[in-house]
Amino acid sequence: MANFTVISRSEKNTIEHDAKLIEVLLSSAKAGQWQNVWRILGEPERPLRDRLFNVIPENRRWGILHQAVYWNKEDIMRKLLRYQACDKNILAKQCTSECGRTDGMNAEQIAKAYGYKGMSGILSTHKNAVTAQQTPTFQSVDNYTQAESLGLITVSLAAYKKTFHPTTIDPNKSVVTVLGDIFNDINRSESRWKEVRDKVCDAVFVVCEENYTKIKSSQSRNDFFKAIINTYTMEENYMYTYLNIAFRRQRETSYLPTGNDLSLGPYAVMYQMLLLFWSDLPRESRTTYRKMLLTKANCDQYVNGKRFVWQSVVSSSTEMRNAIPFPTCGPEGEQSVIFTIDNRANSQWQPRNIEKYAMYMEHERTYPAGAKFQVTGRSVKGSDTHVYLKLLPN
Repeated sequence: MANFTVISRSEKNTIEHDAKLIEVLLSSAKAGQWQNVWRILGEPERPLRDRLFNVIPENRRWGILHQAVYWNKEDIMRKLLRYQACDKNILAKQCTSECGRTDGMNAEQIAKAYGYKGMSGILSTHKNAVTAQQTPTFQSVDNYTQAESLGLITVSLAAYKKTFHPTTIDPNKSVVTVLGDIFNDINRSESRWKEVRDKVCDAVFVVCEENYTKIKSSQSRNDFFKAIINTYTMEENYMYTYLNIAFRRQRETSYLPTGNDLSLGPYAVMYQMLLLFWSDLPRESRTTYRKMLLTKANCDQYVNGKRFVWQSVVSSSTEMRNAIPFPTCGPEGEQSVIFTIDNRANSQWQPRNIEKYAMYMEHERTYPAGAKFQVTGRSVKGSDTHVYLKLLPN
């Protein structure tokens, strides 16, 4: 019997512990030891560490749903599908199995490749609950903690721990401190960046092969960093859309990342590190502008005096006219909202100037995920709601 326990989410970071849980979770599913799987995930009606449900870590090609197909156990499959976190569309990484190539295949497609009609039938009629989650922009600062609220970063670091941080991670360190340690390590080593590049590409392949090719072709550490920034700004591949939806799904509790979210995880870790620590991206202290289309309910949360966190990487511009394109990479709604942001606070979350490596010249300044703001004013001019913000200090 595997020797592990599921610990409280109140720690400063659970990366080391989650890495061990992920290893047990995936190895148990591969071996058909489903009691170990239930001990980690809990029961569908009383889930425990279900944010790990759709993880495919660095040393695996399939997730637990794909492994259930392999064992052709319909009762196991039915139970897995009862978890709200279960993403039936999770895609396999590049690999070959007894049924042939399974690159980018979901569980139903793998079931059909094996000829398991019962399994494919169960999967075809199941409706995904996890992909129907709402992704609002506003999250209150109250009770906010980085370790849990930046869930995409922490789960990704756990799933790719050997690549990003091969030594033991102190659970008392903040997630941002851990990211700083990783960034310094990559910068000191002549080869570590290649290991990270290859794992980022391996994961992102299932979401966007074009990004895989562009990042994989990097021949130096600097080229790798540039490619991470550049792919985010390419409108043709919708990377900003995928990534920001993945980031906005993060929650203090009940965080349920999809398969695609977690495929972007290693890329998200790299982009967050660059926005926080890469000196080639100067911080911006001037006013920037951001335009979004929000639902009325979401817009109404931005009330004078409110303090909140933007969970996603957020693009803004030093020129109002260049803020116009940004609704295409944010949430959709009926209300046009223009944010005017005072960035004078001494904060690690000041937006970074990425225009040197961006695909388009839009005077773009980008906030790392988790930047905190306070609403300082609000007005309506014509069809636009104007919301005035100030970036909060660290």
